[in-house]
Amino acid sequence: MCGIVGILNGGSPELLERALQLVAHRGPDDWGIQWFPEQCSGLGHRRLAILDLTPAGHQPMVNQRGTRWITYNGELYNFRELRKELEQRGYRFRSQTDTEVVLAAYDEWGAECVRRFNGMFAFGIYDTERRELFLARDHLGIKPLYYGVSGKTFAFASEAKAVLVLLGIDPEPEEDALLSTLLFLWVPEPKSGFRGVWKLPPGHYARVRQGQMWLTEYWDVPLPGAEGYLLYRHEQEYIEQLRLLLERAVARQMIADVPVGAFLSGGVDSSVVVALMRRAEPEADLATYTIAFAPEDHRVEAQPDDPAYARIVARHVRTRHREFCIRPDINAVLPKLLWHLDDPLADGAAINTYLIARYAKQHGTTVLLNGMGGDEVFAGYRKQLATLMLQHYHRLPAWFRKQLVEPFLQALPASWVRSRLRPLRWLKKMLPPMRLSPLEAFIYGFAYCSPERLQRLWRRPLPPVEELYPIRRYRDVAERARGQSLLTQLTYLDTKLFLTGLNLLYSDKAAMATAVETRPPLLDVELVEFAFRIPDRYRIRGVQQKYLLKRAAEAYVPREVLFRPKAPFATPLLAWMDGVLGDQLQRWYAERPGLHREYLNAAEVLSLLEEHRRGSANHAHLLWACLVLAEWLALWGESRVPDLPPQVDEAVLRLEIS
Repeated sequence: MCGIVGILNGGSPELLERALQLVAHRGPDDWGIQWFPEQCSGLGHRRLAILDLTPAGHQPMVNQRGTRWITYNGELYNFRELRKELEQRGYRFRSQTDTEVVLAAYDEWGAECVRRFNGMFAFGIYDTERRELFLARDHLGIKPLYYGVSGKTFAFASEAKAVLVLLGIDPEPEEDALLSTLLFLWVPEPKSGFRGVWKLPPGHYARVRQGQMWLTEYWDVPLPGAEGYLLYRHEQEYIEQLRLLLERAVARQMIADVPVGAFLSGGVDSSVVVALMRRAEPEADLATYTIAFAPEDHRVEAQPDDPAYARIVARHVRTRHREFCIRPDINAVLPKLLWHLDDPLADGAAINTYLIARYAKQHGTTVLLNGMGGDEVFAGYRKQLATLMLQHYHRLPAWFRKQLVEPFLQALPASWVRSRLRPLRWLKKMLPPMRLSPLEAFIYGFAYCSPERLQRLWRRPLPPVEELYPIRRYRDVAERARGQSLLTQLTYLDTKLFLTGLNLLYSDKAAMATAVETRPPLLDVELVEFAFRIPDRYRIRGVQQKYLLKRAAEAYVPREVLFRPKAPFATPLLAWMDGVLGDQLQRWYAERPGLHREYLNAAEVLSLLEEHRRGSANHAHLLWACLVLAEWLALWGESRVPDLPPQVDEAVLRLEIS
């Protein structure tokens, strides 16, 4: 895991070094620059040593002929198999790194090499003879890769801030990104938070030469076509195949020359991963980490006791388990985290990831496996089930829906719903989507801000909601899955957009802020391809979500964990917005001047806060988005990129340990 930067036809070694300093947190173990003066181009690299900890892994790395240089970020899990094949073709290797294998694979197979890779990666290879740059990003977008163009100069990097510096561009907020944050809390790719900076799409590679860029898609989430679904005769055959793929994925993602541990939330996905880590290495000293919240926050949120389930798994699997509790004042870390995230991302889970990774690093763990991707690929989100139920709901007589069900939900007092179980909140939230088609409901019916509210919040002219960037982006991707079953369309959209734009982004950026590598075994490309070719009934059976995954996991994880109530991996915003977060938001929009007032209507934000505090509505997530935008615009609204993230009082980061 590393930080990479590069520039073509512009800049200087000094500029490249400054950009490299902006991603120094991604690689504290080594750094290097390779400058090509005749081409006025260069590559830079910050190294977090995971494989082959010797100087042989130094980057940028050159091929045997001395004609191609690589700067590489990621892990190639099948590099040993590829290395053997390349050795049989006459290649000789100087290191034990996967970087050298990637470079040799490009020499041997050209751009088609990426189709052979199983891993997470983002890299650039510069050919000094052709004066051509090759860029590639992994199948699902686990590793970030930003790029931008200014005149004849092209730049790329692991983080957007480094691209801005390389191009000499002032950070200008991308309005589409700000609106996306208000609607969804995150920004759909390929746009970033900054105008003029883009993300290379997952499953794509690009060639850049003589000021032109050619983009090619080499992989997409597979949709059942002419070959149809997998047609095993018995359910048990699906279970056995899934177990084989799960065991293989986790085993190969444990390959490292540094300590490997895991996030353990107590949910199904992370529990399966941890159990399979023990199966792969029965005698390994496995460290697991869990985050907890105060009991009073749990009562307000009506959440299951995640740490209790995590402890059950830790005892069952025999891990060295650590659990810590966070307080509302930990949100003082938000400005620092937004510097690392680049995008105005408003999901409290980013704070959780940062804190767990920081704590793990302090205790000697450099690599953390997680359960990312299980909900998207195996259909574990409530919104997916709710949309399927909505499909059935539309089959009920119109008079029954309009005269009985919808008036009942409309009459539920928000204050009463807030104090009861989470399913009641979902029933209340489902009322607007009930009037939409199932796919429309999934795309924007479950947004955190209604079109009417957005018109009042946003101070600038707005097009109709269906013309807003995030909605258009969803519709464009949905078109690729036209004709598929509704469930396949939903999981395809979540995997292509929600997973990459939100979950993988914060997972990488928040952990790499502490120089910790995260790995998601459930996003192994073979596993994803299998999951998208199983019949719908094995992803959701009745109301049982992730059915096949849970059936397969019965061999590894206690049933009380597998069939527990679902809880999101997030901070208790509802509880905190009633207190310290609400006070913080009040100060921003009632007292402080700034760029946030040019985009958002302060009076409307304060009105939302008042409604929330008196219990007449639950605006916790939308209010959090407004707070994030205020902090983000204050951070990035200056005329130059901040060289360092805002500092945080260490006393705030001293967490209660249990």
